[in-house]
Amino acid sequence: MFSHFKQKLFKYILYPFARVYWKILRPKTYGARALVLYGDNVLLVKNLNLPYWTIPGGGMAKGESPETCVIRELKEELDLDIDSVEYKLGIYTSGHEGKQDEIHIFVVKLLTTRFVKQWELADAQWFPIDSLPENISSATIRRIQELKAGLRNLFLPW
Repeated sequence: MFSHFKQKLFKYILYPFARVYWKILRPKTYGARALVLYGDNVLLVKNLNLPYWTIPGGGMAKGESPETCVIRELKEELDLDIDSVEYKLGIYTSGHEGKQDEIHIFVVKLLTTRFVKQWELADAQWFPIDSLPENISSATIRRIQELKAGLRNLFLPW
C-alpha cells in the first residue's frame, strides 16, 4: 500500500513539479545508467512517468562518481549487488526536459538473472538483445546498437 502511494506521489506531484523547475532554471544535471546483461539478454525497466522501456539508472548525488552512482541506482531500483562495472560505453549529453544532462552509460554483466523490482519502477524485465520490445526508447536502441558494435568510451548526443 505505501509503495503504491509513493508511486502516485512521484508520478503526479513530484515529477511534474520538477519539470517546471527544469524549464525555468535549466540546471546542469548528471546521471548514470547501465546496460545490464546476462548472456545475450538485457535488463530493461519502465519508469513510473514514462510509457516505454529504457535502461536502469538515475541522477548522481553531489560528489558522487558516475560508477558509484550506477552501482547505487541498480541497488535501489533492482536490488542488484554489484561491486564494479565492466566498462564505460560512453558519456552522452541531452537538453531534453529543459535540463542540460550529462549521462554516463556503463556495461554491467551479471552471473544470474535475479533482481527485485522496487517501488520506483513500473516494470522490469529481461529481453533477448536481438528481440527487444516494440515500445523501447530510441536512445536505448542506439545504446544497444553501440554495445553490439563493440564501441567504448563514446561522447555523443543522447
